[in-house]
Amino acid sequence: MSFLDKQKKELVLSSSSKNRKLILEKTGVPFEVFTPDICEFPLEKEDPIHMTKRLSFEKGLLAKKKFKKKFIISADTAVFSRKKIINKTRDIAQATLNLKILSGRRHKVYTGITFFTNSGKYYQYVCKSIVKFKLLDDKDIENYINTNEWKDCAGSYSIQGFAESFVELLSGSYSNVVGLPMHKIYNLLKSNKLI
Repeated sequence: MSFLDKQKKELVLSSSSKNRKLILEKTGVPFEVFTPDICEFPLEKEDPIHMTKRLSFEKGLLAKKKFKKKFIISADTAVFSRKKIINKTRDIAQATLNLKILSGRRHKVYTGITFFTNSGKYYQYVCKSIVKFKLLDDKDIENYINTNEWKDCAGSYSIQGFAESFVELLSGSYSNVVGLPMHKIYNLLKSNKLI
């Protein structure tokens, strides 16, 4: 397939995440960004797999309504620890508590992906990674809070920033923890002849 043929394919990333945009740019496939406006909190007793699939679908559907003939990629990421989804926050006290929950423990990171084809068919996947943080003392947490990297991040941390220094173990896809599993995205794009 020539570069001009690739240019004719139309892809939309339905996400407000700068990190997802950066990951998708690595594929070399041209795309535009649509910012969906949805409530990104779990329903009562909702597990992280169901939540990430539901929210990625809602984000994708909003984009599909606007870009009917285009391919759509949307995603949602959740951090799960101690039988609880650790939500995004902009509140310092809540972010501090979230980091204390993750301190010295393994947690799971789920990213749900919804992929709409240009014909309207859609596929959903959930990828899981496991991360273990070192034991964080109050100074570690204070230093991290001062970076402001935690704002609007699942689990109140951004692994590609200062929080990488907290990671003792990572099992699974690194890009999944960032917000978009590259291996799954590449395979979706390839199977739909976008690459």
